[in-house]
Amino acid sequence: MRIDHHAYQRAARVASFGLLLQFVIGLILLVFGLNLNDTAFVFGSMYTLSGLVVWLGLIVIFYQHKLECLEALEEDELASSRGSSAISMFEKQDDELHVAARRLRMMHKWLMPIASLALAALLGLLAWLMLRFMTNLTGDVENARDFLKTVNRGWGISLCLGASVAAFIFSRFVAGMAKQTAWQNLRGGAAYMVGTSLLCLTIAIGIGFRFFDKAAVIEGIGYAIPVFMILLAIEIVLNFILNLYRPRIPGEVPRPAFDSKILSLLAAPDNLVRSLNEAVNYQFGFDVTSTWGYQLLLRSFIWLIAIAVTSMILLNTMVVVEPHQQAVKFSGGQIVGGVHESGILWKLPWPFQTAEVHDVSRIRTLYLTGRQLRMSMPLAQWGNTSRVNVWTESLEGKTDVKLIPFIVGASRIQVDQVDPEYFSTKVTGGEVTEVVNEDASSLYSLVLAQIILEYRIKKDGGLLDYLRFAPETRDRRKSLDDRELTLQALALSEVNDYLAQLSLDEVLALGDTSLSLELKSRIQTSFDELNSGVEVVAVSLPTMRPIEGTEGAFEELGISREARRQAMATTNQIVSRTQIFDLGSPEYLDPVLNGITEWERLKRDLGPDARETIAQRQVVENLLLQGGGITAQTIAMAENERWIRVLESRTKASRVRGQIPAYRAAPELYRQREIMKVLIGSLTFNRKYFVGIDPARVSIDLELKELNPILNFADSLLREGEVADE
Repeated sequence: MRIDHHAYQRAARVASFGLLLQFVIGLILLVFGLNLNDTAFVFGSMYTLSGLVVWLGLIVIFYQHKLECLEALEEDELASSRGSSAISMFEKQDDELHVAARRLRMMHKWLMPIASLALAALLGLLAWLMLRFMTNLTGDVENARDFLKTVNRGWGISLCLGASVAAFIFSRFVAGMAKQTAWQNLRGGAAYMVGTSLLCLTIAIGIGFRFFDKAAVIEGIGYAIPVFMILLAIEIVLNFILNLYRPRIPGEVPRPAFDSKILSLLAAPDNLVRSLNEAVNYQFGFDVTSTWGYQLLLRSFIWLIAIAVTSMILLNTMVVVEPHQQAVKFSGGQIVGGVHESGILWKLPWPFQTAEVHDVSRIRTLYLTGRQLRMSMPLAQWGNTSRVNVWTESLEGKTDVKLIPFIVGASRIQVDQVDPEYFSTKVTGGEVTEVVNEDASSLYSLVLAQIILEYRIKKDGGLLDYLRFAPETRDRRKSLDDRELTLQALALSEVNDYLAQLSLDEVLALGDTSLSLELKSRIQTSFDELNSGVEVVAVSLPTMRPIEGTEGAFEELGISREARRQAMATTNQIVSRTQIFDLGSPEYLDPVLNGITEWERLKRDLGPDARETIAQRQVVENLLLQGGGITAQTIAMAENERWIRVLESRTKASRVRGQIPAYRAAPELYRQREIMKVLIGSLTFNRKYFVGIDPARVSIDLELKELNPILNFADSLLREGEVADE
């Protein structure tokens, strides 16, 4: 192909048409999304309209190429008319005369990179806004938004498919032109246009799923569009960085950063096949694509695809239902036939018919009130389902939703203390009404409860009722679907009605299982009246406590009860210990007490010396001795001391009777001997002094003081002097 200004002029016209087509597709998507309320169309228009930057850059760059070619043509004509002297003059003034060429180089150096970075920034900003919008779909009620879905699904699919086909055809045309060296920059426009085609096709597929009540697909596309834009922006930035380090080849036209290599492969599928062939050859190390096996595979590829598609369609007509499962068929959103038990369920392939398999034996859990968060528990208690809930601990921030208190009757003690004149009567229009004279809170109390409902689908004909009871759609701002919300509302209604009939003492009674059983019966009756197809398995109450701020009074009551029990246990322990210590065995307590009572009566009536009184006392003593306690030991010791005294007295009496004959034989000698015995006994350990002089001639003045020989230094020195004299 001849490269001149006509070639670049044609490329500029194609780029202008691409700009117009990109603008028209984006405008159609935007107008449809805003007027007919469809968020996916608005998201698609943001990506499509961002492509105007690509086509504007291509128009400018190709127009400048055209000017550069015209400038070179004029220079050649001028040089041929003036001769060699003019050629040397133009060579000297090349930079001054080649204005268009210099401007073209500046555009490739600055304009195209700036346009690429601007496109990347625009895509990133729009993607961030889209993701923020999608995040607010699950936020609080005040800032939450809805993902709009148009009711004109047919028009939406038609517009998307038409735009997709038009964009794909134009991208294939532009990709074919880009194979020429002069038009290779058109690859960026072709890549962005094929991205627009894929985007419109994806939106059409999402709208098509809405015909089968699969609205979650189009909502997932709402997340996929900004993610795709972010990935494209990242690729543009990477291309820009790589272009800075890529070596420049003289005469080569620089490739702009917005030219996506991934989207270029989709715009030219033949290049994709060629790249795959080259990759296969590279991996095996030789030309595998030229072998007969590979060629046979290529010739049979269509048949293999057909067999795979046929197998998938046949497999889609068969659904395996396990023994614990039940299944139903749907056609156009309506249930076809009845419930299919375990076995193989045959149906038409999707999208003509679908099947839903439900596990009817699985027990489902529905939290009627707030659910305790695991992050609020210590790590060691995450697997402990029997965690103790202390009333004094606040539940703020420990449940996924704030607990709403239930109204119950006041405590019986509180009701008994209400003034009888609490109510007064008033006649209005012939009707007698009660007027509260004081605060009505004296008759009501509030409790906080965590209630867990466990249920399953009824096996005998319950699946159809379960599916028809309520839809399974789920709003983004809620964690439960509509069916679970309906069951929750019905169960809470029964809980409110039943708790309002009970007093605070009955609700907070320890170990009372009748509350759960009664709630289970009432909720099951409510579900059966509406043909919900649900069997209530259990109603659990892991937490039932008074409202915060009043738990201190309940804690004091519990402490008082425990203190009373502890005092009683201590007293019983002291009594038992005393009985064992005194009596030896508690079984002798009643006989001993009865015997003592009888002895005191006989002592009072007959006197302490009466035969009956003494006999009764002996009976009591025998009982005490049989017990073997400290009382029996005291009695035994008293008897021993009594016998010792008796025997000692007999010994003394016998000794005295034996000394009478000696006294009668020699009274004076007996008396002197006894005196000497006394002196021997008393003077044995006393110091005695003997004086061999007539006492009348001696005047004795003595200081009888005994010194410690260890500390008596004077005597020690005197003895040493005496020894020296000797």
